[in-house]
Amino acid sequence: MIGLIGLDHHSTGVELRGRVSFAEERLNAALAALSEDPAIAEAVILSTCNRTEVYLAGEHWPAAATAVRRFLAARFAQHANITASGAATHAAPDASDEASVLPEALAQALYERAGLDVARHLFHVAAGLRSMVVGEPQILGQVKEALGAAEAMGTSGDELRALFTTAIKAGKRVRTETQITRADRSVAARAVRVAGEALGDLGGVSALLVGAGRTSQLCAHLLRDAGAGRILLANRTPATAATLAAEVGGEVISLGRVEAAIPEVRLVISATAAPRPVLRTADVARGVRGRHAPLVVFDLAVPPDVEEAVGLLPQVSLYTLDTLHRLDPAGSEAGSERTVELARAEEIVEEAVRELQRAQTLRLAVPGIAALRRHVDRSERIEVERALSQLAHLSDDDKAVVSRLGQRLVDKMFHHLVSRIRSLAEYDEIPPEVTMRVLTELFSDPDAPREPAASE
Repeated sequence: MIGLIGLDHHSTGVELRGRVSFAEERLNAALAALSEDPAIAEAVILSTCNRTEVYLAGEHWPAAATAVRRFLAARFAQHANITASGAATHAAPDASDEASVLPEALAQALYERAGLDVARHLFHVAAGLRSMVVGEPQILGQVKEALGAAEAMGTSGDELRALFTTAIKAGKRVRTETQITRADRSVAARAVRVAGEALGDLGGVSALLVGAGRTSQLCAHLLRDAGAGRILLANRTPATAATLAAEVGGEVISLGRVEAAIPEVRLVISATAAPRPVLRTADVARGVRGRHAPLVVFDLAVPPDVEEAVGLLPQVSLYTLDTLHRLDPAGSEAGSERTVELARAEEIVEEAVRELQRAQTLRLAVPGIAALRRHVDRSERIEVERALSQLAHLSDDDKAVVSRLGQRLVDKMFHHLVSRIRSLAEYDEIPPEVTMRVLTELFSDPDAPREPAASE
């Protein structure tokens, strides 16, 4: 059975999301830790700025769900310890100690899905329908990366691979068959748009970008296209910042020069994967001391890059991911055309759910069909040998013809049978549980002892 436990920007704020996020260097350890639990057969973690979701497969859902909740509680406690000590760690959460007790705030934020509800949720996510900016294109790549990481760690299997592969296919269809992704409705695009509104015009505005990941790259290109002036880039890895600077005509500075650069800019955008704030209130306060022009700061990171008190400083306006969501909660413009496009996206999602449901039905029928095939093959061999024992006068070539005849009859019968099963699974008017009951009765191993029904 497949299941999901997670949280996103709909259920909680950026600070709590940051406490259970898994940056790239911590993701592998987290997947390895989950896979060690006997209740979890498969696991994929989708961790982005807006969500942390653990997808899993296991025979006993309550036990698997308990394991995931314990795991997330340990991650929550581990992040609190990192923040207090200032020491980063890439180790997996230790879910065996007292820290595995689920905090109330986390318990209230987590949502749980099982069965086809998991598929419907993930397909909405991959299509950008649950994003802070509805239709934003980045999430589809993040879904692909989540599956890729699990595949590399060996924590995904047939069930989650089929789930995520179908989700990626649905996301691609929404992008190509609808217009909800037009005009690059990403978080970066929204941040740059709001920055332009706050500053009046981005033409000639000097900006400082902290971080050089995907979000910072999008912001840098959008700022250049908007006519921004000087673009300063600071990143933990200078070579990455240098590559981005070459693309947008920017300048690379060290992280140690960020405070000194603040008086030189009117816009700061920070989007790193740091486990604790990189822009502290005291540093920004020194940078804006004595200035009259407003400073606009965007914190697009999870966990947050900017201390909350920065927004209380004179002449400073702080925007976070939650702020951007409140400014435009629907994440989309109004209008009948938009409504039609969203309805079409929903249709694609439901088609994908039905496709996965049919595939699951067929996959569940495979063991039964294989058992019946083994039984019939065995019966065919016995009957052919019995017939040949009564036809001793036949030549070896003639006996081979009889043997091939028996094998061809079995092959033709099973080809027709599997085709009929596929048609039955794809017939939407028959509930899949009914289909599976019929297949179970038809293809249960004839040699296995029959368990009595509840009524017997």
